[in-house]
Amino acid sequence: MIARRGDFIVFIVTAFGLAWVLGVGPWLDGQGLRSHWLRTGAGLMMLTPTLGVLAVAGSRRISLSELVSQVGLRLGDKPARVLWSIIGAWLGMIALVWGAFGLAAAFGLFEFDFSYYNAGWMAALLVADLTTAILVNIPLTLGEEIGWRGWLMPQLVNRFGIFAGVITTGVIWALWHAPLTLLGYNYPELGAWAVVAFIGFCVTVGCILGWLRLWSGSVWPSAVAHAASNATMGSISVFAASGRQPHSLLSAGGVTGWVLFAIVAATLFAIFPVRTAGHRDRPAGGHALRDAAGVSRNYRL
Repeated sequence: MIARRGDFIVFIVTAFGLAWVLGVGPWLDGQGLRSHWLRTGAGLMMLTPTLGVLAVAGSRRISLSELVSQVGLRLGDKPARVLWSIIGAWLGMIALVWGAFGLAAAFGLFEFDFSYYNAGWMAALLVADLTTAILVNIPLTLGEEIGWRGWLMPQLVNRFGIFAGVITTGVIWALWHAPLTLLGYNYPELGAWAVVAFIGFCVTVGCILGWLRLWSGSVWPSAVAHAASNATMGSISVFAASGRQPHSLLSAGGVTGWVLFAIVAATLFAIFPVRTAGHRDRPAGGHALRDAAGVSRNYRL
């Protein structure tokens, strides 16, 4: 299915509208980032992009089978590529996030404190980071990725090309977080300006997630990388030196991380290029989506 203008409106209104409904708790109780509704609301918000896709599918009367293929939930005709992409996304994103914090620490923009933890406890945390923490996150990150990289990004890439499609998806993804970022979420020193700062994070990380989607033809690698990012950010926050951190805008979730993520994304697109030919001339379904995607084959997000 090639999206019509009205489809984009239905998707955005549903995803953004429900995000505000589910994320309004901290605004209603006046507690902001200290609200006990914050975690619950943020988790439920992650399902709203999928609900946006379902709203579009309902309005266009798209069958479930066609929808599953279109958003990349199948492994497609090159399942080995998808599986290797999932493994690379899982391990690579963990390494990338640790690398971002390590780089920030090297420049004095982040400070680790391991003094409270023994080697056994740290090893257990790292094992959890590699396994259960990511598995627990995947159902929620899949709720986002079905909408962002599963449906929206391929449609934008089909209309405007890879660069514009991937970047625009990242901007929309960032602005969708407004119920949280207007409270200063992830950048507490910035207050409501965190909305703007988060665009840099979502665009650069979104380029990596976008490449995974385009290269593999499946949404699963993007969902796994998204989950790995969230889980690793949460794990590293345990080792942050309390009260001794520089401004968050300069650290791994800020400029330092943005530069690293952008370099990695540019490298991936350069070494493993994707193409966009042929989508408009093919029938809807899995093959059409792969052609649109270009191949025939705690800074929580």
